[in-house]
Amino acid sequence: MRARMSMSSKQVSWTSIELVCSSRKRRTLLFDPRVCLDGETLDTERPLLIAFHGGSGQAEQMEKLTGFMALGGEQNFFVAYPQGINRGWNDGRDLPHRREIDDVEFIVKLVQYLCESFPIDRQRVFACGISNGGFFAQYLAVRAPGLIAAVASVAATVHEPMFNGEPPAEPVAIMFVVGKDDPVVPFCGGDIELARKKAGRVVRFDLGLNYWIAANHADSHCVETVLPLLNDEDGTRVVKRVFSVSETQKLQAKPLVVCIVEGGGHAWPLGWQYYREKFIGKTSTQFETSSEIVRFFLDQTS
Repeated sequence: MRARMSMSSKQVSWTSIELVCSSRKRRTLLFDPRVCLDGETLDTERPLLIAFHGGSGQAEQMEKLTGFMALGGEQNFFVAYPQGINRGWNDGRDLPHRREIDDVEFIVKLVQYLCESFPIDRQRVFACGISNGGFFAQYLAVRAPGLIAAVASVAATVHEPMFNGEPPAEPVAIMFVVGKDDPVVPFCGGDIELARKKAGRVVRFDLGLNYWIAANHADSHCVETVLPLLNDEDGTRVVKRVFSVSETQKLQAKPLVVCIVEGGGHAWPLGWQYYREKFIGKTSTQFETSSEIVRFFLDQTS
C-alpha cells in the first residue's frame, strides 16, 4: 500500500492510495474530512461516500463534476474516488476489455482497507456514479450484498443483463437521477450509444424501476412532486418520485427516490458540461445533484 498527498483544483487536499488487487495496482483518491477541522478531532466514526466516474473518465474529473470533497468537509464524511482500469468499470455488461476485470473484488478490498485505516463507519458506506459508474454502483449492490448502505445512479438506468439476472440478495436504498431526453442511455430503453459506439442495452426506465421496487419490497405507489425551478431560462424541469417504506419495514425493505429531468441529457445536473451537447444532451441547472445525493444517503442511517 502506498499513499501520498495531493491537491484538487479547489485546493482541497486528498490522499492518493494505491491498492494491489488481482496483481494490478489500483488508484483511489481519498478525502479525509479531518483536514478541515482546524486541529479538532472526529469523536465518532464518519460515513464514506464512494463515487465512480463514467466510461473514459478519471477520478479527478469525478471530483470536478460532483464537488463531493467540499460537501465532505462541511458535513464531515470521507470521500473516495477510485480509478477504473482502462477508464471504465465492469458493471455486468459483457463488454470487451472489461469482462476479465473484477472491480467488485477491488471495491470490497478498498472498503475493507479504508475502514481499517480511517475512522469510517462501516454501516454508512455509500456508492454513487454516473453512466458506467452508475451502472457499476448498482451492480456492486447486487454482487456484494451488505457492503453498501445506499446507492445513487446518475445517467444510468438498468441494463438488460442486470434486469434478466438474479435480483439483489438484500434490499438497498437507491436513488436515480436520469434525463428523460438522454441520447446515450435511452429512457425508453434500447441501445446504449455514444458517438456511434454501442455498449449494450437498457430496459425501459419503468421496467428497471419495477426491478428495484420488487427487490427493495418498496411501496409501488409513489408521492410525485414537480420541483421548483432554479433557473427560469434552463428549459428543463425535475419531477421527483418517492417510493417509501413504513417504519416497521425498514429492516426488510428499502426506499427508492427517482428524479426525472425532463429535457435533461446524459449529465450530472448542475455539474459541468463534460462533453458536447449534441452528443450527450443538456446539462440541467434545475437540480443540486450532489447535495441531494448526500442528503438521501445520510437520511438512510439517521
